[in-house]
Amino acid sequence: MTTTPAGWYPDPYGSPQLRWWDGSQWTDATHPREPQVGAPQDPGQQGGLSQQDAFPQQGGAPQWAPPSQTAQLPLPDFGAQPPKQSSPWPWLLGGLAVVVVLAVVAVAGLFVVRTQTDGAVAKPGTEITEPPLDRTVPPQETESPPPQQQLTELPQPSGGRISDPVTGLSYAYPGEPWVVPKAAEINNPNNQKMPLWSSGYQALSQQNFDGQNGDWVASVFAAPLPSFFPYSGPQDLRNLAGAALIAYEPDFYSPPHARKILSNKALKVSGHDAWITEFQMDFTEESKRNGWKWQTEKGAFVLVDRGAGQQPVMLYASVPDNLDQSVLQRVVDSLQVS
Repeated sequence: MTTTPAGWYPDPYGSPQLRWWDGSQWTDATHPREPQVGAPQDPGQQGGLSQQDAFPQQGGAPQWAPPSQTAQLPLPDFGAQPPKQSSPWPWLLGGLAVVVVLAVVAVAGLFVVRTQTDGAVAKPGTEITEPPLDRTVPPQETESPPPQQQLTELPQPSGGRISDPVTGLSYAYPGEPWVVPKAAEINNPNNQKMPLWSSGYQALSQQNFDGQNGDWVASVFAAPLPSFFPYSGPQDLRNLAGAALIAYEPDFYSPPHARKILSNKALKVSGHDAWITEFQMDFTEESKRNGWKWQTEKGAFVLVDRGAGQQPVMLYASVPDNLDQSVLQRVVDSLQVS
């Protein structure tokens, strides 16, 4: 049972409004945010793609950029409690809105897997039809955390495995052509909505694929799931795996493509509840038009529950078809958590 009092809180479904929490669940009532007196203003900048401002890219993503929104603290009650609405349609629409807002807000500053992008919007193929996030998850009353502290260096492989001291995950390391990058090349610790990758490796798929010094690479990376994604327990793993894919897809896979879901299922990792969403991105038309060396790319998001009220940890892996795609299954099969 939650002890969070009824009141107006930032909308957990991602809209820029406030939503009424009645003490036990979210209602349909929303209210525009009011600017906080004396609070710093959000720059609202969208990330540029210049090499001077961008971080190098990993396994299917363009560049870091300042977030277009910043986390807000819960605001006080604006007045009397609004009545609940009985119609189910606002919540059905809310389920669709969350993925749109997550994509717009979250991916604006994603870690990069490609140094340049053509700016095209991804064209999803088979959509994930996930239900909306659990409406009974109470709002958080704690202040936004300070900028994350990233590792100076990512862990190097030992005994054919990578062991991540932050997430507790360990997984197979396939060797050449995979290499461990510098942590500073793939992370922006000032952006709370983006993964702060604490381990991983990458392999070059095609250098200068876009003619603008952009490299297309395969990626295997791990990180705690950003607190931007609300989490109340293992029952949320399915929703959040789909939400992570939809939120990060436009920048991880920026050229026009079609998406196909290959599997969407629960699993156990060292006895911990987990969920995997596996997918394939098809770039065939663009690849033929531009003479790229790959046409499709297989990937997966794996979320693992850590219990004790902690955010789950996330493994992201993605390999284009001009590299050994069996690495993807090897990594998933080898995944362990301490």
